[in-house]
Amino acid sequence: MTAALAVTGLTAGYGSLIVLRDLTFHVEPGEIVVILGANGAGKTTTLRALSGEIPAEGTIELADRQVGGLRADQRARLGIGHVPEGRGTFVDLTVEENLRLGAYHRPAREVPGAMERWFEVFPQLAERRGQLAGSMSGGEQQMLAVARALMGAPKLLLLDEPSMGLAPMLVAELFRSLAEMNRQTGTAMLLVEQNAELALSIADRAYVLEHGRIVSTGTAEELRGDDSIRRAYLGV
Repeated sequence: MTAALAVTGLTAGYGSLIVLRDLTFHVEPGEIVVILGANGAGKTTTLRALSGEIPAEGTIELADRQVGGLRADQRARLGIGHVPEGRGTFVDLTVEENLRLGAYHRPAREVPGAMERWFEVFPQLAERRGQLAGSMSGGEQQMLAVARALMGAPKLLLLDEPSMGLAPMLVAELFRSLAEMNRQTGTAMLLVEQNAELALSIADRAYVLEHGRIVSTGTAEELRGDDSIRRAYLGV
């Protein structure tokens, strides 16, 4: 089976600062894969390199298509959705306007149906479809950021710290929605998350980054049972 994402020799950074060094990993269709690591390990840089926000060396294949040399908007058209750290909603636009922007490259006839689909998944957004995004709670804005990325019908969804700044109840609700959405749509996900226990609870596999290199990999259950991983990331 063709991988949803296959990355070989990914090296990236900011100017002369190299953050990622020769990463090789993959995400299978329908999988949820988590990247764990301490602050500064290179997790956010990995997602930014994959989405095209920063230049990178190496091979990035989306469903067997090389996308590494493409711009961010071209990668989005081909199926990479990115929910960046800090949500990134357009606060001066309404919920519905944010969602329409997420579907900018789709045929206009598909947009109403897609919007209603995600309103069913995130009913709070349906109740606030005419409300300015900036006037909503942090949890609602995070759900909007996810739904906006899904409006582009991505083959791969990149999620960077979706729980950041949210109350525990909202975090649990968001992760339940992500898991259910994955089951319903089969959308592959690559997730960076500070709440390692919760992330591993919905994941199939995980990679551990240290200083820009992959130092460990395994199924979510294997890593949850690894004493060194438990001490470092699970608070045990």
